[in-house]
Amino acid sequence: MYDRRMFERYKVDFPVEFFCKQTNKRGEGRLIDISAGGGGLILTNEVLSAGEELEMWIDLADNKEPLYINGIVIWSKKIEPTVSRIGVEFEKINFMNLWRILKLID
Repeated sequence: MYDRRMFERYKVDFPVEFFCKQTNKRGEGRLIDISAGGGGLILTNEVLSAGEELEMWIDLADNKEPLYINGIVIWSKKIEPTVSRIGVEFEKINFMNLWRILKLID
């Protein structure tokens, strides 16, 4: 399998809330990895499909406002009956905001 990623991916573990623009669905999950171009999320009791546009708020536990990022679901895979994993491509990423995440990584 060919890896098309242009940016290094970092393992993280942050709570995330999302809003799906097409379905008006709100939900929660965990951001489990991130790069300059996108991230991987684990969702429980939520199913999202490729192409869905998301607004996301990532709680970095750094005593600041949650990090706000827009993205689009690129792929979605059910990994357990009530758990799915999705890949999100970020839209118009603000690299100063991304730096908030990267400086928290061990």
